[in-house]
Amino acid sequence: MDTGEDRGTICRMLAEAITEASRAGRLIGSEELLEELNNRGLLNSFDQQSPDMEALMAETLAAHRDLAALESISGRTLYHAPALLSVTYASILDRKNSPVLLIAEEIRRNSAEYPRPLPLEIFEESPFDLTPGQIEESLKAMAANPEFEDITFTTTSTGAVYLFSTRHLDRRYAAFLAERADVGLPQNP
Repeated sequence: MDTGEDRGTICRMLAEAITEASRAGRLIGSEELLEELNNRGLLNSFDQQSPDMEALMAETLAAHRDLAALESISGRTLYHAPALLSVTYASILDRKNSPVLLIAEEIRRNSAEYPRPLPLEIFEESPFDLTPGQIEESLKAMAANPEFEDITFTTTSTGAVYLFSTRHLDRRYAAFLAERADVGLPQNP
């Protein structure tokens, strides 16, 4: 049977593993954390029974306020240390395997929070790291799906393409912001 001291040790180890994963730029789930407990020989205190990871994680998060949980698009709960791996970056990492969602949610977030349209080529850069082909395929998929009808674009006077969400930005204002970002304020009074 596990004691309070054993649970404290386990929670500290879980917190360390989450912090290490965040430092390496990764999210970590309960399965990987359970494997880490096993590798460190800390499952012996559970008398051959698998620990209740949900309860252990709740206890770990309560004791370590510098850690956070993220509900993944896969439905899994993933963990990170926001001081090392921000909520925004963690969300990007979570959606990397779904370029359509990754692009759409970043466009919507930037349109709503900043407000600003995003240059198309930003998705080729880190942390997105998508290929031009992935971006093109994703935009085609969005255009064919009514769920993404708010995602659209504007083209600046230099031919640069900027993406925005009509849920959060008026088309004319988005065009103005894109032009200003592309050619700068001195050339766009």
